Amino acid sequence: MNDYVINTKLSEMNSAINGIKADIESIRQIVKPENELWDSSDIIRNWKVSERTLAEWRRRKMIGYVQISKKIYYPREERDKFLQENLKEGGDYES
Repeated sequence: MNDYVINTKLSEMNSAINGIKADIESIRQIVKPENELWDSSDIIRNWKVSERTLAEWRRRKMIGYVQISKKIYYPREERDKFLQENLKEGGDYES
């Protein structure tokens, strides 16, 4: 291949990469991480609680959730609300 063909191919690749970057940014604006849904396995894994504990929290209406068919999801605002409501303030520590 001569330099012209190589430069043309590189330019095409660069344009394609820039297009992909723009597409990713568009998707990022639609699917914002702050609106991310966690399912039960995410809560269990990230908060290190048992499935039984999580079911008890739902039963006692301690954490809000969305159920679609048999799948349960926890919106970020509900997770944040649960954590805030269960936050224990630390006192002053004197040694």
